[in-house]
Amino acid sequence: MVFEPAIFLSLPAPTHDYFHASLILDTLGFYLPFLVIGGYLWSVMRVEHGALIDIAALCIVTYAVMGIAGDALLFATVSPLAAMHAAGDPAIKVASETTWLALAKGAQQGLWIMEGPVMGFWGLVMGSTMWRAGKPYGRLLMVVGFCYAAVFVLGVLGLWSVTQQFQLVFLILLPLWSLLTGIALLRQRTN
Repeated sequence: MVFEPAIFLSLPAPTHDYFHASLILDTLGFYLPFLVIGGYLWSVMRVEHGALIDIAALCIVTYAVMGIAGDALLFATVSPLAAMHAAGDPAIKVASETTWLALAKGAQQGLWIMEGPVMGFWGLVMGSTMWRAGKPYGRLLMVVGFCYAAVFVLGVLGLWSVTQQFQLVFLILLPLWSLLTGIALLRQRTN
């Protein structure tokens, strides 16, 4: 529905408030934790693996910045554009719809697709390093990295239906990897 601006901007204000909340949760519950996870893995792996891990750390920071930028862009613009849309003037209504569609596609098919190379690099490098170091779930992170890279390639090629399939895979596997890795680290700490 986000890509149907006439419908999306016509939704009642409480619905847009839920959309705002989802963007905040995405930032606080998805992107920021990867800075913590990435920072921890960087600190543990960098001495032994050097510059490659430093580059991977920069990639996870870039990933978080791009994701948060997309969230912030949509967060800041949905309410003003919905208000413009409700004003009733047909020209303003068309302008608000066009602007929203450009912003939504810019975030979804621009910023968030461009996360693919940086998260793909981080997932493949960090997953491979974890696997070689005997840490659990390195291979799972490599699968996540592959999915992100595939989303980027498929998005650039304009194959959006296939892109969405890969997005569903990494949207399940990435939090699963985080959870399993966190549990493994906590168990390791208590032993």
